[in-house]
Amino acid sequence: MIAAIFDLDGTLLDGSILQGLIQHHRVHRTKRIPLYFYVASHMLIWPGLKLGLISEAWARARWTENMGWSMRGWTPAAAAQAFHWISEQYVQPRVDDDILARLRRHQQAGHRVILVSGTPSPLLDVIGQRFGIPETVGTPLTLRRGRYSGASESPACQGADKVTRLKMHLGDSSDINWRESYAYADSHTDIPLLACFGHAVAVNPDHKLLQHATQHEWEVLRPERNEP
Repeated sequence: MIAAIFDLDGTLLDGSILQGLIQHHRVHRTKRIPLYFYVASHMLIWPGLKLGLISEAWARARWTENMGWSMRGWTPAAAAQAFHWISEQYVQPRVDDDILARLRRHQQAGHRVILVSGTPSPLLDVIGQRFGIPETVGTPLTLRRGRYSGASESPACQGADKVTRLKMHLGDSSDINWRESYAYADSHTDIPLLACFGHAVAVNPDHKLLQHATQHEWEVLRPERNEP
């Protein structure tokens, strides 16, 4: 079986899921205090990143694993309403048509298409349903007494742990031919995921990923978007 793995933010989506959450919460005037606290507290990470005290992979993992703070207290049904709004109003207008066309070609070829992203799993499921992608691998949110607790299950689906989460999803009996399969992503933190597949594709790559892709002769799509 040949697989085709697609990242979401910056790859299939010309934007970020966090911006979709922010837009939803502002429009609907809901959970703005926990959302702003989440954003403000995590902005404090970036000075350490700029000074080289922490890695970008660590910083991205913290943003990812704590995104559920802005959904704390929602029942799955209430959250689903928000997720459908984000999928329709934010994601759909920003999907990269060229990358979506690639995804459709993989589907037409009978490849196993999987959306892999740090996005909270229930939101990623809704996005997958909207675009006809039945398999998604995201960051699971935890429930307490039927409501989202604000926490996520470890590990967050970010960086090298995207590989961990994908392998957990596939299970030990997977018949994926990794050498013949494809992966699409935009960030150098996705190099561990891309490197697992015989056909790695850097989409709108950041500078570090572009360098790595060039050195390893990976396919590169639209490198001019993120030139320094």
